[in-house]
Amino acid sequence: MSRRRRVREVMRGQVLTVRPETPFKAITVLLASWGVSGVPVVDDEGRVVGVVSQRDLLERQIRHRLLRVRPRLRRKVEGSRADELMTAPAITVTQDGGVDEAIRRMEVHRVHRLPVLDDDGKLVGIVGRSELLRGFLRSDADLREEVRTEVVERAMAIDPDTLSVSVHNGVVTVRGQVERTGMIPVIVALIRRLDGVVDVREYLTAEMDDSHLPIEEPVGTGVIEALKRHS
Repeated sequence: MSRRRRVREVMRGQVLTVRPETPFKAITVLLASWGVSGVPVVDDEGRVVGVVSQRDLLERQIRHRLLRVRPRLRRKVEGSRADELMTAPAITVTQDGGVDEAIRRMEVHRVHRLPVLDDDGKLVGIVGRSELLRGFLRSDADLREEVRTEVVERAMAIDPDTLSVSVHNGVVTVRGQVERTGMIPVIVALIRRLDGVVDVREYLTAEMDDSHLPIEEPVGTGVIEALKRHS
């Protein structure tokens, strides 16, 4: 099976950071000078304790202008340091995590970037939407060939000429007949894991119904985990 891209392969290693005590004005100047919308807040041990963004700074300014401030908002309104303004805990990803997992975290939490951590939980990089979406720039022809060779032939041990595989704008359509019904969700899950796949449309039938049996996992593919995520 083809190797899944890891976050370490697409992340940026040089990261702009601020300290918990960095003042409001310095953060504003930093974001404007570098043209970024947010930065991680890092402590003395190199651990990410939060993220301060343009949104955090704007909210502080808007609330600061209010004539009356509710007590529970007072900290952010009067806050003048990164640790008083930041959003915490930070949404992060590990450097060995999959690109697909990073994309899902961005979608779920509606953030534009993720600090990248090593095995010790220390900051080693940052990854944004542009880096994560590079895999989706692959041509349909390249993607079709990978589905046929890596999924159908190598992982599933099926003659690729027995199935029809087509790709249009990253959407994979697979048609034909396989040996067992249990093979169908496995094929779909493995295709979804390929970089560049936007969606999968499956029109498969089976010679034998083995839905009452446990799903057999191709060695080393992690397909059971994939099936759980996409079920």
